[in-house]
Amino acid sequence: MLFKTLSGQAIAGLCALFASTFIAVTTEVAPVGLLIDMSQAFQITEGHAGLAVSAYALMVAFGAVPLTIATARMDRKLLMLVCLVGYAVSNLIAAVAPSFLVLCLGRALGGASHALLMSIVSAYAAYLVPERMTGRAISFVYGGTSLGSVLGVPGAAAIAHFSSWRTALYLMTGLSVLLTVFIAFYLPRVRAPAGGSPHLPTVRSRSAMRIFLVVVAVNVVFFFAHNLLYTYVSPLLLQHGLPESMLSVALLVTGGVSIFGLWGAGQMVDRWPAAGLFGGGLAMLLGMGLVYGHLLSAWAAVGAVGVWCAGYAAVIPFVMSGAIRARATSADVAGAAINSASNFGILLGSAVGGHLLSTLGFAVLCPAAVAITLAGILLAVFNPGAFPRRLDHLDAASDT
Repeated sequence: MLFKTLSGQAIAGLCALFASTFIAVTTEVAPVGLLIDMSQAFQITEGHAGLAVSAYALMVAFGAVPLTIATARMDRKLLMLVCLVGYAVSNLIAAVAPSFLVLCLGRALGGASHALLMSIVSAYAAYLVPERMTGRAISFVYGGTSLGSVLGVPGAAAIAHFSSWRTALYLMTGLSVLLTVFIAFYLPRVRAPAGGSPHLPTVRSRSAMRIFLVVVAVNVVFFFAHNLLYTYVSPLLLQHGLPESMLSVALLVTGGVSIFGLWGAGQMVDRWPAAGLFGGGLAMLLGMGLVYGHLLSAWAAVGAVGVWCAGYAAVIPFVMSGAIRARATSADVAGAAINSASNFGILLGSAVGGHLLSTLGFAVLCPAAVAITLAGILLAVFNPGAFPRRLDHLDAASDT
């Protein structure tokens, strides 16, 4: 067992955080599985429908850091509960939306909740475990993001296929309410960071800040590359000959494969950050390259998307743990900065990808995603201070 030395309360807390990231990511990317249905319902293009993802990401990109700083002295558990209520209301508004504008407004509310929850969840996990287990704890908690891809996105697509996309969002509302109750009972309380202040956080050293900024930049680049293409994965797979009736199954397969990437990251994140991130980036390059043009068809293309998603899932824990390990600022603010950067990448990816898809098609979209992924790999490789070749427990404990 990964955390066999932890108390039952700490394990329950990590499981509650795992469930929170599942709800968070499922809420955020559900429109990816519902894109075609929503575009038909509101009589808009698929590129336009991708703005449902952009509206959400916009709030997170610009709200994560200021909201996290402003709530620095709030009880962490209460803050988690407020965020989950926000998810429930957001999904309900989107479910009943009479127009695409109202749907985007509801999504923006969810983005505000996401700005806070995903900013504090990695730090919350770090508070629950010894420092030497921080990377593995974050990997476990962020396993909920992969489960969101495995069950959330394809599940939403399947519900939309057999019922409607609105039913899928009603179900998300119910799950958010249930998780709120679960968190209330099973998530241990932790104190807000010592010295928490509603003012700007302290920068602990220039060298630490430089490392931290490199990690943030790498994060933006990888999220941009992934979402440039993944936001439109449904029409991409249809173009490769996959029947529309099999889209939910295909997304389930790609999400399932991504769990292997997260599992692999968990084995390496506290030991070999550079090698692990490099491997995840290469998997993204391979998968994205294979879906270019008509090299593969139908289920072979699904396999290629699975490889790329596994690589992407593997990258996330290395970036999250790297931001906290840099110790440039508090763990909460570090998490907020990474959360903001991630969603800035999502915002860029969904918006730019929608424009490219509408004007130039996948012939340009796929090579663009490959080029940006390569840039992310090179940025990480040439900054070993941010992603060390080897990290042992003693170094991790004494790192400043």
